[in-house]
Amino acid sequence: MKKGEKVLSFVKFEKEIESAYRERLSNTKRPEETGDVFLEFAIGLLSKVNPQITRNHIDQIYFEPESENGYRLSPNLEKILGEEVLKKSDITAILKRMALNAAHRRKTLIADNERTNLFRMQERPDQR
Repeated sequence: MKKGEKVLSFVKFEKEIESAYRERLSNTKRPEETGDVFLEFAIGLLSKVNPQITRNHIDQIYFEPESENGYRLSPNLEKILGEEVLKKSDITAILKRMALNAAHRRKTLIADNERTNLFRMQERPDQR
């Protein structure tokens, strides 16, 4: 992007869903649920950006918690969004923030489960 070039901003849409997203993430109890929450809110955000994107496209967003961005869009979904939106807007940064929040929550839940399992292994049989 060149200096002074106009940027499309979708922060307004992000702010509309942010509190509900954080609340749903904090209420997840299992690591695998974090990806589902991310996908649900990501498709909702993308449908606000482009009404052609519907819940039917949810399988074209991939939650990849170990990757740098935390997510990946299918080529078909990128085509629907359009190059201008992907290159000249903040949508990719917003999706990255959302995915990394979900990845962090997933990591926390995994660590908590490991700690719980370790504690259970340390219990003496007569305490059960």
